[in-house]
Amino acid sequence: MNRISYMVAVPADETETACFTILTERLARVEGVTVFGTKTEEGALSFELSYDGALYCGSLYPEDIELPELFRAQHLFPDVDIAAIEACRTGLGMELEFTDNALASYHLQLKLFRALLSAGFLAVIDFSAEKILSGSWAALAADSHVPPAPRYLYTVQAVLGEDGQVWLHSHGLNRCNVPELEVLGSTKENYEQHYYVIETMANRLLERGEPLAPGEPLFLARLSEEAVLVTTLLPWEEAVHLYDEDILGGGDDRQDGHNEDTSCIFTYPSEEDLEKRQICPLTVYDKLLSENPVYMISTAETERMKALAQERIAYVKRMAGCEGVKILVKLGLLVDEEYNSDGSEREHIWFELKAISDLKVTAELTQEPYYIAGLHTGDVGEYSLDMITDWIIFMPEMRITPDDVYLLAPQFSCGIQS
Repeated sequence: MNRISYMVAVPADETETACFTILTERLARVEGVTVFGTKTEEGALSFELSYDGALYCGSLYPEDIELPELFRAQHLFPDVDIAAIEACRTGLGMELEFTDNALASYHLQLKLFRALLSAGFLAVIDFSAEKILSGSWAALAADSHVPPAPRYLYTVQAVLGEDGQVWLHSHGLNRCNVPELEVLGSTKENYEQHYYVIETMANRLLERGEPLAPGEPLFLARLSEEAVLVTTLLPWEEAVHLYDEDILGGGDDRQDGHNEDTSCIFTYPSEEDLEKRQICPLTVYDKLLSENPVYMISTAETERMKALAQERIAYVKRMAGCEGVKILVKLGLLVDEEYNSDGSEREHIWFELKAISDLKVTAELTQEPYYIAGLHTGDVGEYSLDMITDWIIFMPEMRITPDDVYLLAPQFSCGIQS
């Protein structure tokens, strides 16, 4: 499996891509990085370094810039930014071999770009995941102590056939030591539900840091009181034989790609099916998948989300009270004793923010809890600020989450500088 992550930064100053001596000096300035060696050959600067206890190797080189038409723009770009990006001719290419901690590796790659291009960058083209990232977002992510969300490591693309079939497949997971994920036999009516299955499974596998063993089950979601979603993977070469010969995503569609290190998602609908290793396509659950299933979010991801929400809580404080702004905060509240097996289990519930200080928030509950009997929709209470695990700022022009603060230009932010 190819674990090289390939990105190109679109620089604000193209001259910064040319001098390997300066780039070498800037590599060593990244906090926590120790450079062991560099070598220049064939127009590239190769390097070895350590960061946070892990060893990395990679290379840097000037790269001609051409925005791929089919790549997904992960972020919003003002028209002026797009014009500047299209006018840029030379970027800084970087290949970095990911370690077993793919999220930390991805975060480091952004940090390296941030240090190498002192004048900043307009965008980052992630060729491994086939997406384009805002330079403003990437700079904020690089400066953060919290890594980006796992979804940034990959993209899920949907290919539509003439008969309404949809073939979903990912890009970017191979660099994380995980097979690319696919769903065959999806449709225009159901592909969004299947997308969430791919996303949840990808995030779980990224956290594991290794692929599933053949036939190994993975619990992903509760679909109803009676049904749970247990998934597994099958290499595409075997999976296509379980469908009609003309299935979209079959062998004829893989002559030029999607034919290595990629697996299709299947499910075990019952314990008996699991015992017999009798797999079924995801379509067996299409009705239940459309009825608001509860997807499993790991403790580690919940903690990452909380850390980012707390790191950027200043945006909430400054936006509170601005005209036309409504803010929701998610609070992690201890569940009732009968549901609390280890003394620390929490239910994460959305509240509407009424007031906020350096230590506390006053907020009104917007939904009925499942596991807290004494709390009901409309209740207003005072809570500790450190109980906030997520937040959303609703503005007339847009909605802002902790991940989206790069959008808060001064004219929209009551004076906040992003």
